[in-house]
Amino acid sequence: MIINNQAINKLKSAEKIAIFIHINPDGDCLGSASALKQALVSLNKQVDIFCDSPVAEQYKFIKYINEINNKTTLSYDLLVSVDCSDAKRMGEYSKMFVEHENTLEIDHHQTNEHYANVNVVEDVSSTCLIIYHYIKALEVKIDADIATALYSGIATDTGCFQHSNVTSLDHIVCAELIDCGIDLYYVNSQLFKYCTLSRFELFKTALASAKFFFEGKLGIMSITRVDLKRTKAQLSDTTGIVNSITNVNGVEIGVMIYEEKPGLFKCSFRSSGNVDVSALANKNFGGGGHKFAAGCNIFGSLNTVINKVVEACKSELEIKD
Repeated sequence: MIINNQAINKLKSAEKIAIFIHINPDGDCLGSASALKQALVSLNKQVDIFCDSPVAEQYKFIKYINEINNKTTLSYDLLVSVDCSDAKRMGEYSKMFVEHENTLEIDHHQTNEHYANVNVVEDVSSTCLIIYHYIKALEVKIDADIATALYSGIATDTGCFQHSNVTSLDHIVCAELIDCGIDLYYVNSQLFKYCTLSRFELFKTALASAKFFFEGKLGIMSITRVDLKRTKAQLSDTTGIVNSITNVNGVEIGVMIYEEKPGLFKCSFRSSGNVDVSALANKNFGGGGHKFAAGCNIFGSLNTVINKVVEACKSELEIKD
């Protein structure tokens, strides 16, 4: 990986730094923010992390995650976004970011909009893999806490090393991180086995909603705000549920639709490997992401949204009437 010296210079020269992560944060953005903050704090920087969404309990073992949105200074001389393909993904903080005079982004999404002064965008499995190399370039020693944060991002964004984005580099880096003192059993349990009763009930609801189209090539599940209230679950509890329908034999596109706000639905697309769902989400709904994992927002009623998704997928699957 080629290190962007402009990015290194920004990180070295700044004294007060704000790190921003995307709404509905996952393991990769949280791990990236945590690891980067730890590295910068070791260089005597003042660093805060901001997120316009609650963080799921399962990720709160990662250092500094419990301190998100704890502002310790009135101003910052550098704003850094991690794992955000576009500024809008920062929610209420997007305006603050784009209007600041000194910004840096570090991301791995194919649909990245290059919205910062300096843009570090690499086509790799995870943002944490990029952060790993930049921490090395900053000559910061990776201890157990930094290693735990980085491993969490790489492991989650590769689907526990099962996705098509995995390369030998992911395994090599994670082997080094494990040797730094990660409590591997505990971390993997938090990342991949954590399940509250509310999440379990939500999972049951999602499975019960499953519908299949085009002889099983398309599978769609849905969750409404009523479902969230009934199961006492949070939006963060929907993370990863989409993979269960993609795992069904014959499904080429799996979709999870959940109601974020009244009349606004978040759609997560997964591909079994034959369809570029990033292109699908971008072309039809202005979304994006990765070739085999993408998302978008769609306005309307649940039935309207499902119909729109079915029609878009029909075209990609080359289904004829």
